[in-house]
Formats: sequence, C-alpha cells, structure tokens
Amino acid sequence: MQLGHVVYKVNDLSQAVADFEARGFAVEYGTVKKPYNALIYFSHGPYLELLARTGMPPLLGRLLSLGPRGGAARRILSWDRGPEGLRGLCLEGDDSELEEGMALLNGRGLHIKTKRVDPRARELRYEVFFPHDVDLPFLMSHFSTEPRPQDFIHPNGIGAIARVEYPLPVPKRDTVRRLSDDQRLELVEPGQAIKVTFDDDSVLGKPR
Repeated sequence: MQLGHVVYKVNDLSQAVADFEARGFAVEYGTVKKPYNALIYFSHGPYLELLARTGMPPLLGRLLSLGPRGGAARRILSWDRGPEGLRGLCLEGDDSELEEGMALLNGRGLHIKTKRVDPRARELRYEVFFPHDVDLPFLMSHFSTEPRPQDFIHPNGIGAIARVEYPLPVPKRDTVRRLSDDQRLELVEPGQAIKVTFDDDSVLGKPR
C-alpha cells in the first residue's frame, strides 16, 4: 500500500478552506450539502483531508469504545475532540492490498464500506479499515472513480507531498513497513508531531 492521505483536523471548515486557499492551495469540499471535510488533491501521491467532524454520535462512540471495536471508536472520537492540526495517516491500495492489510492485522478493527458524491457529481465508493491499535495508520481502498486532477500544480507552485513523518513506537514499525514500502513515509520517535513536507520543501505545521 502507498500513502493515501493525511488527516488535518479543523474546528471551522469554511474558515480552514479560506485559510488554505489564502496559502495558495486549491481546495474542494467533500460534498455539496453539509460538508464535513474538504480535500487538497495532488495529481500524484497522498492528499490532505481537512476534517471538521466524523459524524459519529458521541454516545455511540463511547459505547463502541467499550467493545471489540473500541480502538477504532477511540481513534474517531479523538479526531472529533482533539485539537486542530495533523491527526492521522491513511495508507491506500487496491482491493487485494486492502484485504492483505486487514489479514496482516488479523482483522482486528472496524471495516466500513461507504460512498459520497463530490461537488462534481462523481460517486466515490471506497472501503476503510480502522485498526484496533490506534498507533497504526488506517487503511483505505482506492476510490471507485479517481478524483485527483491530472497534471495539476497548485497556485502556490506546490505539486505534491514529498514526505510524511509519522511518529510510531519502534516495535510497531515492522508492521507498518510490511503494510507499505512507500519511500515518502518516514517513521519517527513517539512524542513528535506528524509533519508534512511538500515538494518545494515547505512544511505544514501547526494551525495559524
């Protein structure tokens, strides 16, 4: 599997979209009506997801967190409740790679099949697997329709994400390396923040 996208939690989606557009990025809302996220796509490689909320009811999340899918629920709740900034990493692959990834993790997690219709009226179907271990990246299949633009450079001159630094305990790194051999992924010491470096060497850090 390859780097799919990085989750950037925001409190105010419309303000976050305006802020990133002011930085020279082209931003697309996830849906037309009541969007909960927005995407910053690149022609190749991982993209950024600006996430305001997951849509999971807090009571349901608390109940799920007590059961066998507790890790997945805690991950989702942490995105809803956590501070703004880079909060999660997704690995993406085709259907067979997703199946292999879930098997490698012994199926311990939450597997969801879902879809959305984007502002260009494209139906994007995909599957997501949230591992029970919240330290690990979550997994996703390719979209049924490719939403990434072709041969696109953002107005600020950025064309891709060149590197993602992801904190992970050493004993768990072999699992991630078995899931992905993407050379853009750098595993760093726990306690550090997730960091995204673009192809112009600029770095996405804490919210302004």
